[in-house]
Amino acid sequence: MDIKPGGIRMSLEAVQERIFHPVTGLLGTSGVRYSSVVTFGTTPAEIWNQLIDPSANLSLDENEVGLTQRFDNLLATSVGSLIYHWDVREEWYDRSGVVGTKRTGAWIGITGTYVKGIPTSGVAGDPAEDTFSGYIPVGSIPHAPVRLRLTAVGLVANSMTGEVKNSSYIRLAGVIIPGV
Repeated sequence: MDIKPGGIRMSLEAVQERIFHPVTGLLGTSGVRYSSVVTFGTTPAEIWNQLIDPSANLSLDENEVGLTQRFDNLLATSVGSLIYHWDVREEWYDRSGVVGTKRTGAWIGITGTYVKGIPTSGVAGDPAEDTFSGYIPVGSIPHAPVRLRLTAVGLVANSMTGEVKNSSYIRLAGVIIPGV
């Protein structure tokens, strides 16, 4: 650990690690919990959007995610297609402890834009579930808090549903930025 002087204050440079699970609550009857279901179609929709706030402003050394989403086709008569992606941005207030100005960074894609066909079987489709995991380059998101979102669009109006699985996680590691 390094002790650093900083004007009239001292700070301890110790790495803080925070892990966030974006979907909380009791498990479902299947043993799994998902976020609220969002129905979408030809207009882009946010399936999930949440502020990941470590309760202190962090200068990040490492960003890691494991994100699982599930999509379902509501139409039994055709294969449903959708386009989706995950984005992240910094979000903070100028000063902590007082009312400050909200600042936001630009949305940065942390996955590619994916096109997926969802087959149908019987009355409703078979859900398609994917997991993305890995590290986000720190140069893209150097500070926390951050906002994370999943956006999707379908080819037929009100034909798809999307949700995020409770095993998803976001891990942020960095040092506290003193005085902010």
